[in-house]
Amino acid sequence: MSKKFTGLFFSISIAIIATSLSYIHPTFEALVISIILGMLFSNILEDRNILNEGVEVTIKFFLPVGIALYGLQLHVGRPDLKLVFPVVITYISIFASVYMVTQFFNIKKKTSILLATGMSTCGASAIAIVSPLINAESEETSISLLTIMVYGLMAMILYPVIGDLIGLNPMEFAFLTGTSLPMLGQVKVAASTCGNDCVNMAVKYKLIRISFLAFVITLSVLLSRERGKGFFIPWFVVAFLLLAVSVNIFNLEKLTRISGPVSRFTLSTALAAIGMKVDFDSVSEAGGKPVIATFLALILILIAMYITYSIMTI
Repeated sequence: MSKKFTGLFFSISIAIIATSLSYIHPTFEALVISIILGMLFSNILEDRNILNEGVEVTIKFFLPVGIALYGLQLHVGRPDLKLVFPVVITYISIFASVYMVTQFFNIKKKTSILLATGMSTCGASAIAIVSPLINAESEETSISLLTIMVYGLMAMILYPVIGDLIGLNPMEFAFLTGTSLPMLGQVKVAASTCGNDCVNMAVKYKLIRISFLAFVITLSVLLSRERGKGFFIPWFVVAFLLLAVSVNIFNLEKLTRISGPVSRFTLSTALAAIGMKVDFDSVSEAGGKPVIATFLALILILIAMYITYSIMTI
């Protein structure tokens, strides 16, 4: 019991710290902070084996619960159809570009899937949800989250510069940020450089992307499936999909509001545990290839977005 309690205690403690920090600034993503703190903590311990049993218990409980509850966050209401179509085109371009470029760099297939998923949909949350479905290793999940974080932080700096260089107006800049930045907090911060109207429109684009999470789950599972092998649907994915459908049919605003922090905290706890399983050496072996590949994909993404925007009038 003491061994189980040790890993569980530190996972919850790290999640509390990460969740608290996430309220300081929109760019502080609790899930990313959790996995980083988990990695740092376990790698400074002399005997990290004392965490193993509790870490496994934590992941088995908190990760499925967090994924299931996240379905309640997929309330999209009635999106403007004029907005949906260009977002779909850009979404497909982002997923395909990141996946193909990272595969060209001989990055592990599951890491490529996680990077494509995180970049195209909702960043850390998408990676946390898809990771157990494709049986990704802890190192693959960590590398993907760290890459997404680096990309998002750099893009928040570069996007306003790019917007000024090519003369984007606030609504055009909202399209750029809302359809390509991986995390909602990053979208809000980057779009805020063009005012509140830009932020509101960028968030609308971002929410449409988040609603594609159910689709990207199916796509990720199919891409990761080995030939000749079937696949099964875990209970928490069924629960996730049922809750996602229910929240868009029935009036469950209160439940959505309450479940948000709970889902975020449970996923943070699970990612803290995943981080504690990661050895720094295994992460360093990947080098900078995932980051370089993602930034090269960024160039393709921006070109694709520019072409899309030139064709579609938004």
